[in-house]
Amino acid sequence: MKFYYSNINSNDLDWLQIFLYGTIVIIGIDISITIYEVLFGDITSAIGIIAVFVVFLIVYLAYKGISQTKVLLPEFLLKKEDVIHEQSTEESRLISHQTKITHDPEELDILFKRLEIIIREQKCYLTPELSLKSVSEKLNISDKKLSYLLNQHMNVSFYDYVNQFRVEEVKKKIMNPSFSKYTLLAIALECGFNSKTSFNRTFQRFEKITPSKFRTQVLKSKSNYDLTEL
Repeated sequence: MKFYYSNINSNDLDWLQIFLYGTIVIIGIDISITIYEVLFGDITSAIGIIAVFVVFLIVYLAYKGISQTKVLLPEFLLKKEDVIHEQSTEESRLISHQTKITHDPEELDILFKRLEIIIREQKCYLTPELSLKSVSEKLNISDKKLSYLLNQHMNVSFYDYVNQFRVEEVKKKIMNPSFSKYTLLAIALECGFNSKTSFNRTFQRFEKITPSKFRTQVLKSKSNYDLTEL
């Protein structure tokens, strides 16, 4: 996910935990019925209710799994078959050319500068739904090539690359008096984060301090500066 998306919600993969628990429940019901029948005899009267519950659980798990498929697969694997067919010829023609220039340091440096311009000047990171594919389209290159630039040349995931700009933007707004009335969550949402949990976790990982403590330090230093001026 970090290779393709700039935001990761903790709920996106919760269905795996639900699937695990659901599977355990289904197996537990089956084992319980078997043990009951061995010890006490047939329980045909309750089978119908149990079967309905199990079928409902299976359908629910299937729905959750299908609805989260996009999270687990790269976007190019989720395109419709006709789109893949239309692009396959063009991609085949370009692949040898891209392979030759992928490792060209000079071209990668140029591409890096173009990427920095798009991200910094156009502030694409403020878009919560920003993805590797959308940025590669802005650069007019393939997502594979952009992925190589980030992962191999810059040694950073797309997720970390984008979120470092978001964190810096949050810090600027926290230090800006115009945003003194804003909550931290409001500032985070304006800077491209899409959840409080993701924001707190990412900010602390980059700055080694929680957003609230950072804001407290900023306010304290500003207060000390004002007293000094007096």
